[in-house]
Amino acid sequence: MRRDEAGSVSSLELMALTPMLALLVLFILWAGRASRAELITSLAAEEAAVAAAVCCNANTVEEPADDPDAPPRSRQVSDREIMAEAVIAARPGLDYLCLGGPRPAADSSGYVTTAQADLTAANSGTSLAERVLVVTTHVTCETDGATAPVRGLFGTRTLHGHGAHIAVRPRMVPSHDEQEPENVDDSTPDSTDETAS
Repeated sequence: MRRDEAGSVSSLELMALTPMLALLVLFILWAGRASRAELITSLAAEEAAVAAAVCCNANTVEEPADDPDAPPRSRQVSDREIMAEAVIAARPGLDYLCLGGPRPAADSSGYVTTAQADLTAANSGTSLAERVLVVTTHVTCETDGATAPVRGLFGTRTLHGHGAHIAVRPRMVPSHDEQEPENVDDSTPDSTDETAS
């Protein structure tokens, strides 16, 4: 084989390999972006659970829902959901990596699920805990790796981020100043008066 023929063959091989190398680079980018989306989704769910747990620990007040046909819901549940939505929306990169943005689970109407247990003085250990609240969040993100400008080339992945936080509401213990003073016997004579007499 002559030298010029060998050079032309090498050029043809390089031209044939170029699309394969480009697809390989795009696949690596897609896998990296998908892993990043999974990490950010999990972090957003954890942060939303913490924010929703600590934001609203007052007594439950029943209020009607926006839909008049829906059952009543509490102000706490609404405030926790608003807080979780705000934290998730503020997470950088999540709206770009998730197609259509992050959303709740398919079988849920919101991000937040709560469960609580009221404690009595007999079963709360030190009698300082009144209520234990467990707040969980579920964030769903469908991503295609955000491999612009060829988005959708490698398909999509559905990612699920879960977060949980436990909040303990302390029992209101009266302070020392609020305790009733002990009865004082006024019949005891003053020692100063006895000495003077």
